[in-house]
Amino acid sequence: MNRLVYLGVFIISVLILAGGLLFLCAAVAVQERFPLAIILLIIGVIGAGWSAFAYRKWSSVQPTALAARITDLAAQNDGELAVSQIMSAFDVSASVAQAGIDQLVAKRQCHAESRGTQTFYIFPGLKEQKIVRKCTYCGSTFPVKQALQKCPNCGGNLELVKQ
Repeated sequence: MNRLVYLGVFIISVLILAGGLLFLCAAVAVQERFPLAIILLIIGVIGAGWSAFAYRKWSSVQPTALAARITDLAAQNDGELAVSQIMSAFDVSASVAQAGIDQLVAKRQCHAESRGTQTFYIFPGLKEQKIVRKCTYCGSTFPVKQALQKCPNCGGNLELVKQ
């Protein structure tokens, strides 16, 4: 519904703006049309600007758009978010923030985890993971920075694993 209202106001404003331009062109011949042209131009610009701003704000809090913004926020916070963080970062209500989170949970991009009285949403794909070299025989681990092919402790093969 809101989308249609914003689009309708924008189209009417563009038509008023076009009328203002038409009267501005006609004001060259008849000077009395100049004030009406200015008024129509001002009304058209204000209406188009308001509807564009309001539509952009409305569309940014829709669950699909909000889910993308929530994912970006989670990436900045090491893959963990609470609903209160989403509410303060995007200036939205709890129900709007929860709708965005619910979409991400449905897509299995995050899951809920309770800590005390607060629920955190964990994004496993955004958590930092350390890669190490691990011996397949004795289980010793070594940093990737060391260019090792064999385990210095037992001589077994080393493979790259995520920790």
